[in-house]
Amino acid sequence: MPPRFSKGLDRPTIQAGFLPDQARTSPCQAACPAGNPIEKINALMAKDKAAEAAVYLLARNPLAGITGRICPRPCEAACNRDRHDESLSIRDLERLTAEQPPAPFPRKMPPTGKRIAIVGSGPAGMTGACFLALLGHGVVIFEADPLLGGIPRTMVPNFKLPEDIVDRQVSRILDLGITAHTGTRVGNDIDFETIRNDFDACLIASGSVRSRKPDIPGADLAQPALTFLKRAKAGEKIEIGKHVVILGGGGVAFDCAFTLKRLGASEVSILCVEGEECMCADAEDIAQAHAEGIRVLNSKLACDIRQEAGKVTGIHYVEIEEFSFDANCTLNIVKRSEKRHFLAADQVIAAIGVLSDLSFLDQSAGFSVTARGTLLVDPDTLSTSAKGVFCAGDTALGPSSAATAIGSGRRAALSIHAYLMGEAFPNGSNIFISPDGKVLSETAEEEPPALSQHVVEYEELMHVDYFDKKQRVLPSGSVPQEAADLFTGSRFVYTKEQAMEEAGRCFHCGQCFSCGSCVEDCPGDVLLLGPDGPETIYPDECWHCGNCRISCPCGAIAYEFPLSMLV
Repeated sequence: MPPRFSKGLDRPTIQAGFLPDQARTSPCQAACPAGNPIEKINALMAKDKAAEAAVYLLARNPLAGITGRICPRPCEAACNRDRHDESLSIRDLERLTAEQPPAPFPRKMPPTGKRIAIVGSGPAGMTGACFLALLGHGVVIFEADPLLGGIPRTMVPNFKLPEDIVDRQVSRILDLGITAHTGTRVGNDIDFETIRNDFDACLIASGSVRSRKPDIPGADLAQPALTFLKRAKAGEKIEIGKHVVILGGGGVAFDCAFTLKRLGASEVSILCVEGEECMCADAEDIAQAHAEGIRVLNSKLACDIRQEAGKVTGIHYVEIEEFSFDANCTLNIVKRSEKRHFLAADQVIAAIGVLSDLSFLDQSAGFSVTARGTLLVDPDTLSTSAKGVFCAGDTALGPSSAATAIGSGRRAALSIHAYLMGEAFPNGSNIFISPDGKVLSETAEEEPPALSQHVVEYEELMHVDYFDKKQRVLPSGSVPQEAADLFTGSRFVYTKEQAMEEAGRCFHCGQCFSCGSCVEDCPGDVLLLGPDGPETIYPDECWHCGNCRISCPCGAIAYEFPLSMLV
C-alpha cells in the first residue's frame, strides 16, 4: 500500500472511537491523563487561533483553567523536543488557551430521560457531570462540603490556584442544567441505597478526603495535611509553629510548606523517604522550595514524634538506603544504619498520603475494595461490581492528579452513557462537536483496530534537523494574583506573541503539518500537497522506496508493504 498519513484533528472530539487519519500520536499527548489534544492546540496557537484552540481543549477538558496551573506536567517530561534542545512549555500554553474569553459549551444532545447521581464534585465528578449533561442526561451532584470543586477549591492554596478560577469553571458546568446539593453527606444526610433506587446510574467520585496517619509513636500529635490546608484555604486563624516538620514528599507536602511560610513559620523542613532523584512532587515545586529556604531532607524515615507536657518538641528519624511498597501497600525500607537523629520542631504535619472514605456504601451491595482502599473497577469502563454504579478519580485510581481525575471522569461518563443507551463499550463511535456547536455521535466507517495509536518516539524522527535548535520561550512579566491575607503570589504568563513562538517549537510528532518535505523528496512524483495536506494521487505508481518516510520531520507516515514485496 502507498504511504498512509496521520493528520491532525479536523474537529473537536469528546471521544475518538476510531479516526482513520489519527493512527499515530505524540508522546506528550499519549502521556496526558486528561486526554488534551496537545498537538492540535499547539498548531492553532502558533497560527494565532487561540479561541479555536480553546474549543478543542474544552471538548476534552472542561477544567483546563485548573490543570493549566497545577498539573504536574507528565506531557513535558515525555516531549520529544527535550531530546533536541528543551521540551515545550505545554502547561503554560494550556493555561493561556484556557484563559481565552470563555467559549460556550456545545449544545447538548436531545434529552434521554435518564438521571444520574454523582457523589462528589471534585475534578472527576464535575467532569463526569459535564459530559453526561452534554450527552443529554439529567445530572444531580451530592457534595458533602458547602462548596463545589473538591480539593482544588477547598485545599489547593490560593497563591497556586485562585479560588475564583475554580468557581468560574464549576459555574460554567452547572449552567448545563446540572443540579447540585451541597452540604449533603451521602451516608448521613441521604442513604446511598436511596440514591441507587432513585437514579438510573451513579458515579462515585468522592475523592481522597482523609490524610493517612503515620504508624509511629506520637502520631496523634501530627496534624493531618488535608485538615491544615482546608483550614488555611478557608481563612481560619491557625496557630503556626516557628519550626515545622512536614512528613511526606508529594505535592500536598509542598503545598503545606509554602502555606506555612506565608503564615509566618520561620523554619520549615520536609522529611521524606524518597531520594532527591525520585520525588513525587513537581520539579517546579522543589525548585520553589529551595528558593524559599524550605529544607528538603531526602531518604529519611520518621521514627517517632517527641513531646513534653503535650507539646511537640521534635522527631527522631533514621537514614534509609531504599524503600518499596508491597501489594498490600505496606512500606518496606532498608536502613542505612540504626542510628537515630533528632530534628527539633514545635509542629508536625503528616502528608504521607491520602485515603478515600467509602463508609457510605451499602456493604450488602457487594462492592469490592482493593488493598489500597479504592473501589475495584473494570479498567476499561470504570464500572464497579454493583450494577449501574461507576467510579472515577481517586476513589477508583488511588491518589492522583487533577488531570488524571478529569480523564477518568470523562471516561466514566462515556461508559455510563453507553450503559444507559444499551451500547457496547468501548465502541467505534466518534462523539464530536459540529461547526454549529452541536454534540453529535457517529459510527466509525471502519472497524477500530485492536491496538491503540502508535506513539512516535524520538528515534523515529529521521529528519529532526528540519527544526532549528531553540530553547523554550520564557514568559516576561507577571500577572499578580491577589488572594486572602498573606496569600499573594504571582504567576508568569505568556503574551500572545510569546505563546505563538513557543507553540511554533512543536515537532507535531505523528501528525502531518503540511511542510511538503515528502512531496519534494518523492522520486516518482506520486504525491501532491493539497489544501488538507499531502495526498497520494498515483497510488499504483508508488515505489515504496521510503523517501517520504525518511524526509518526514514529524514521523507522520506509516507503510504497509504489499505482499509482493515481502516474498
